[in-house]
Amino acid sequence: MPVILLEPPRPENPSRFEDVVNAPLSACLFTGYIAAVFRKYKIETEIVNAHLYDWSIEQTIVHLLKRSFPLLCVHMVYLWEMTHDIFDMLSVIKSKNNMVHINLYGYYPTFAYKKILTDFPFIDSVTIGEPEFTSLDLARYILSQRGIPHSPSSEDISPFLKGGLKGITGLARRDKSGEIIFHPRHPMQDLDQLPYPDRQDRELYKKKNITTYIQGSRGCYGRCTFCYLNPFYGQIGQWRGRSVKNIVEEMLILHREYSIGNFYFSDANFFGPGKSGRERAITLAELILINDVNIHFGFECRVNDIEEYSLSRLVMAGLTNVFLGLESGDPESLKRLKKHTTVDENKKAIQLLRDYGIEPTFGFIMFEPHSTLESVRNNFEFLKEVEIMTSSAVTAHLLHHRQTLFEGTPDYQSMMHEISNPHTSFTRYEALYKIHDPKIEAFSEIITAVCRAVLSFIPKDFDCDGTKTSNTSAKSSSSDTANNALITLFEKTLSGFEAHTIDYYNSDKVKEVSQKLISEIEANMQSSS
Repeated sequence: MPVILLEPPRPENPSRFEDVVNAPLSACLFTGYIAAVFRKYKIETEIVNAHLYDWSIEQTIVHLLKRSFPLLCVHMVYLWEMTHDIFDMLSVIKSKNNMVHINLYGYYPTFAYKKILTDFPFIDSVTIGEPEFTSLDLARYILSQRGIPHSPSSEDISPFLKGGLKGITGLARRDKSGEIIFHPRHPMQDLDQLPYPDRQDRELYKKKNITTYIQGSRGCYGRCTFCYLNPFYGQIGQWRGRSVKNIVEEMLILHREYSIGNFYFSDANFFGPGKSGRERAITLAELILINDVNIHFGFECRVNDIEEYSLSRLVMAGLTNVFLGLESGDPESLKRLKKHTTVDENKKAIQLLRDYGIEPTFGFIMFEPHSTLESVRNNFEFLKEVEIMTSSAVTAHLLHHRQTLFEGTPDYQSMMHEISNPHTSFTRYEALYKIHDPKIEAFSEIITAVCRAVLSFIPKDFDCDGTKTSNTSAKSSSSDTANNALITLFEKTLSGFEAHTIDYYNSDKVKEVSQKLISEIEANMQSSS
């Protein structure tokens, strides 16, 4: 009778297209690490990755109801309005098997646990923060209570078995009176103590051409106000890295035993802080080179971490892909977001990567609660100067992207204190705000509508799988036209707001402007096809 680790389905939500928000959540490897820890301690475990299998909610329910299991641990991901569908699914599972203990883990439940445990009585517990060893304690307790053998050892004779669930640190739950209780657990400091994550569906990942993720570190030394990473781990400004030897050994095993040669570090910040962080990166590159393996890898980092010598060694070792957290081309926005970087550092990092043959991808926030016409103009001029608006898909994401305010981030807390009756979405996890300057709010509304329309056009006119077709050149021409039109219309509309020629207080007028721009881009695309 195994413990089930579930990666739920992720129903498509056409009204939400900021996929970058959830990208790290699918790559964080928590489920694989929990499974590896369970198996290390002889706990029978099965990963059900409904998201990877492309299962519907109905298919997932059918599969799980065929099984008998005492504990269901669910990696819960925030899906905006569709989040409730996953809770409905779990409610059905609980109603058919009321003896199963349902536990949630991940970023979203860590910050929304009080609301979740209050609103959904069929959820028995929520793991807060780092899930591996809290999940282990929970599994041991549940299995012991059900009399299910799980290779007991001296380590099983621990206080939580005598004190019940209340003795498990890192676990939020309701007591007999219905009060929600939680005792924090300190994050592990030695990440090498974790076994390598389980990769149960390795062949399916390869078949779908999904990059193999490696986690080399946890946390970040930055303190950006839009990020909940360090609060998730219950600490501020703390970065912890696996040893270079431990990381490279895992990569070599995957390369030599399974012919995997393409990796991506799911770390929020690949580099550790300062000089020691760069030296660690150099050591990793040297160890890969010493082992003489032909692999490629990518990572995410801050712009101030990009330095020539460490970059040169990493490129020699196989670095081909870098995601840069630029966030803004406006000095005041960078200060508000507490990036502790400058616009010049953004430019220098981009240029240095290009000098070494790497065209980076970017994290960028065009609009945030305190945006002004000046900050938006500075952002736009920056994007033009560094020449990163290269395709209609990339440009549409860059030009519309609006900061999300998720619970756990400093900006969320600031917004909740700033307005007396904040409008929040499902389970209050996301604060839905209006930009302070009504001109920018109206401009953002127009540009978001236009960019959403452009993104909706793309599947109709372009192949997304990279397959060449007989009319590839025509489609490329159409893409170029859409991209150029989008950039031109953004600048034209921004200039209109700067010149006060658009009645931004009139919502009907704003919608009219949006529709006119959408029609103009669509006409341009059709004429070039």
